[in-house]
Amino acid sequence: LLSDKYNDFIEANRIEDASERMRTLRKLIRDLPGHYYETLKFLVGHLKTIADHSEKNKMEPRNLALVFGPTLVRTSEDNMTDM
Repeated sequence: LLSDKYNDFIEANRIEDASERMRTLRKLIRDLPGHYYETLKFLVGHLKTIADHSEKNKMEPRNLALVFGPTLVRTSEDNMTDM
């Protein structure tokens, strides 16, 4: 189920050790169904292009996270305070 994968990503992001967290996140991404993986790959590529032009558009990675984060990573309760 997709909700199980969501919880796996949330738990992985809580791993204290940065290299272990990155290894776990990479594995979770590799294990996504093909159509989810390709969609994520396209979206991340597009957001990187936007960030690469941040001198003109003021959309550094932090600003992109503030704008897109609540849309892409919702809590199970869908509560804006929790996000």
